[in-house]
Amino acid sequence: MEAKNSKLEYFDIKNLPLVVDVVVPLWSPPIGDKEFKRFNVEYIVRMNMFDNDLNYQLVDAEDGTLLSSAFLAKKGDVSKADEWFSEASKKYPDNLKIASKMSHDYIELMDKRTFTLMNDDDIKLSLFVSRKPGCGSLIIDRLLPMLHKEGFKNLYLYTDCDCNWQWYAKRGYTLVQEDIYKPFSDEHENYKTYIFKKEIQA
Repeated sequence: MEAKNSKLEYFDIKNLPLVVDVVVPLWSPPIGDKEFKRFNVEYIVRMNMFDNDLNYQLVDAEDGTLLSSAFLAKKGDVSKADEWFSEASKKYPDNLKIASKMSHDYIELMDKRTFTLMNDDDIKLSLFVSRKPGCGSLIIDRLLPMLHKEGFKNLYLYTDCDCNWQWYAKRGYTLVQEDIYKPFSDEHENYKTYIFKKEIQA
């Protein structure tokens, strides 16, 4: 898709279900029914949305269809996902919410590791989701010049072995930390995590 056929704007929370639709097949926990799986995935998405004005979406310039979204955070930003979770999770039993606790602990740790590496003029890409091939890369390409103009120096992000982490190295990101997350590892395979950064240029 050409950039001229798309428009970058602030994320509309009404589009959150469309983002969840994309990642439910990838991030659903192994327990619970379809409703709980979707709930848990929405919690993961919300944990990657921080209380700031750095949540964006790329939409079709003609009909407004959501193409992709990207959520970013500065050092010190906080997420309000737990406030949402405390209310939305009441109908689920504690034995199911174990999966949500595991997701929370992992994201909290990786956020902490990433923020620790950052300076105040760096920014973290928490999550980007594409609903159309190529639009994930496109939204990042559209954001970088804007972030440069606003004075940000480096873009940080974390990912793991369940994702296509090699994609970042191919696009000029530098691997700055590699680790093992023991709660997701087993006797057959270590669950590896990766933190990348990229200098933000105009």
